[in-house]
Amino acid sequence: MRVPATLLDRDLTMTLGEREIDGPTGDAVLVKVEWAGLCGSDLHVLRSGVWVEEWPATLGHEVFGEVVEAGPDAAFAVGDRVVLDSRVPCLDCEQCEKDPDFCPNITFLGESRPGGFATHVLVPSRSAHAVPDGVQGEDAVLAEPLAVAFHALGHLEREPWRALVLGHGPIGALIHLELRRRFPDATVAVAEPNPRRAALAGALGATVYESGAATGAEGYDLVVEAAGYPNALGDAVKAAGERATVLAVAISEAESRVRPIDVVEGRLRLIGVNAFLTELPEAIAAIASEPWRYRPVVTRAVSLEEFPPAVAQELREPQAIKLLVRP
Repeated sequence: MRVPATLLDRDLTMTLGEREIDGPTGDAVLVKVEWAGLCGSDLHVLRSGVWVEEWPATLGHEVFGEVVEAGPDAAFAVGDRVVLDSRVPCLDCEQCEKDPDFCPNITFLGESRPGGFATHVLVPSRSAHAVPDGVQGEDAVLAEPLAVAFHALGHLEREPWRALVLGHGPIGALIHLELRRRFPDATVAVAEPNPRRAALAGALGATVYESGAATGAEGYDLVVEAAGYPNALGDAVKAAGERATVLAVAISEAESRVRPIDVVEGRLRLIGVNAFLTELPEAIAAIASEPWRYRPVVTRAVSLEEFPPAVAQELREPQAIKLLVRP
């Protein structure tokens, strides 16, 4: 079947067109996309073209929708509401035989296969997770990025008392919200130059700074680098106190200067965090329990037709925290 979809060409222009999607066989399910979210990694692909394996590409790995067709071996039935796992393990390596979550060759929906910036997407059953009745789709679509936040904070060895988040984009904002939920007695500071994002951080109770290089007294016991600007990691290390944890979650190729002596003498735990492992069901449950908690990160929703120009605007000058598309 041919379905409306956004198409990213090799010259990195995005247009609205159509693409062919096969019907589901085996354990595959055809999902009608009801909501999809724009991620920072999508913007990285749109700027660079990295990771795409087949052109034209249809990006989009934060997806909520309804199963409309199911293969004979599928674990889902027509009408089931699902959130999609963004990860695509190879299923053909020694590690995948043990646990596909740790596949060294893992790729992502929208890059190695057509993703959710379309009216329909085809995925295997293992990529779909059921959403409880009553959960609104515009809330459920946040489960995938929330799982990233859960995975990042899962690296903490102790409760933070003074936390700093560099960057209040989608992941930085969700980590901020999770810090408030998990550690209500902790103080949280946010460094964010974008006025709209900074205003949300302040409304959520953070002390806000315009620059990561000017974040008040040093000595934070948790620093989350979710900004990715030049020398962001250097600013994060500088702001960290003794025995602090520094979580690097931003997808960026910008260079940073980090003095090894600061890491060594500060006894810092410097951890790079990518995607998630088993946290997606936990994120779905958290949203089902407290959907209101995560809604503030959504600042704009557009139709599929409006999506390409909206993305172009975000590339020029980010305005949204989380931009959703409703195909």
